[in-house]
Amino acid sequence: MTVFIARRLVRSVLVLFGVVTLTFVMIQLAPGDPARLYLGFNATPGQLAAERHLLGEDQSAIVQYAIYIGHVFSGDLGRSLFTQNSVLSTIGQRAPTTLELAFLTLLVSTAASLVLGMAAAWRRGSRLDDGVRTATVIGISLPNFWLGLLLILVFGLYIRNVLPPSGWVSLTQDPAQNLYHAVLPAFVLSLPVVAIVTRTLRTSMLDALNTDYVVFARAMGMRERTVLRRIALPNAIIPTTTVIGISVGYLIGSSVIIEQLFTIPGIGSLTVNGFAEKDYPVAIGGTLFIAFFFVAANFVVDVLYAYLNPKIRDLYLRRLRLADA
Repeated sequence: MTVFIARRLVRSVLVLFGVVTLTFVMIQLAPGDPARLYLGFNATPGQLAAERHLLGEDQSAIVQYAIYIGHVFSGDLGRSLFTQNSVLSTIGQRAPTTLELAFLTLLVSTAASLVLGMAAAWRRGSRLDDGVRTATVIGISLPNFWLGLLLILVFGLYIRNVLPPSGWVSLTQDPAQNLYHAVLPAFVLSLPVVAIVTRTLRTSMLDALNTDYVVFARAMGMRERTVLRRIALPNAIIPTTTVIGISVGYLIGSSVIIEQLFTIPGIGSLTVNGFAEKDYPVAIGGTLFIAFFFVAANFVVDVLYAYLNPKIRDLYLRRLRLADA
C-alpha cells in the first residue's frame, strides 16, 4: 500500500504541475496589459514601465515562468490588481462557502443515491425500478445552469417567501438561515450526482446479487434485506466509491456556474469575476484552488479504493514479494 500511495502522490503532483504550467500559458495568451488595467489609460509611459517591471513583464517568458512556479509552490499567489489584497487570503475567506456547499451537496446526494440505487436493484423490473431509471436519465440530461435559472424564476416570481432564490448567509452568522439559503443551490448541484451515482450503484448491486456468495447466503436462509445490506452492498459500494469521489471534483467545478447564478460569495463567483474584470491573479488563484481540490479528491479516492478493494492490495503485496525475492 505504501508503494501504491507513493505512486499516486507522484502522479497527483505531476498533474498539479501541469495545471500550474497551463495557467501560466493562459496568463501569457490573455488579452490586455495588466499594468495598464491597474494604472488606467491615463498612465504615462514611465509609470507603465515601472509597473511592468514590478510585475515582471519585462523579463523573458522562461524567467517569468520560473518566478511564477516558485511563487505558486511557495504559496504566494500574488495580489489583486484592483483591491491589492492577497489572493491567498481572499481564497481563504471564500473557500469555506464553496466547501460547505460541496459537502452539503455530497452528503445529500450520497444518501439519496444509496436509497434509490438499493431500492431499484432490489425491485428490478418493477415500476419503482423503471421510475428510478427514468428519473436518473432526466437528472443527467438537465443542464444545471438551466435548472438553476428555472428555480430562480419560479421561487423569485411565482412562489415567493418559500425558498430564497438567491443570496447567502454565513454558517457562523445564522446556521438556520445558512441551510435555508443552501436548499436551492444544493439541489441543483446534487441532481446530476444523484443520477450518476444511483445508476452506478444499481448496476453494481445487480452484479453482486448474481454472484455465487449471494446465492449461497440465500440458500442458507438469510433474509433478503440482510443479504442486500450486509453482503451485496459492501461489494457493490467499491466501484461506486470512485464515482462519488469524482463527483467531489465535479461539485467544486460546477460551483463556478451555480455560485454566479445564486450570488453566492464563494470561489466560483470569485474566479468568474476575476476573469470578467481581467484581475488575472485572482482568476488564476481561483482556478488553481479548484484544480488542487479536484486532484486531492481523486487522490483520496484512489487510496480509499485500494483500501476497500482486496484485489489491489494483493496485487501490490505480490509485487513486493517478487521484488524482495
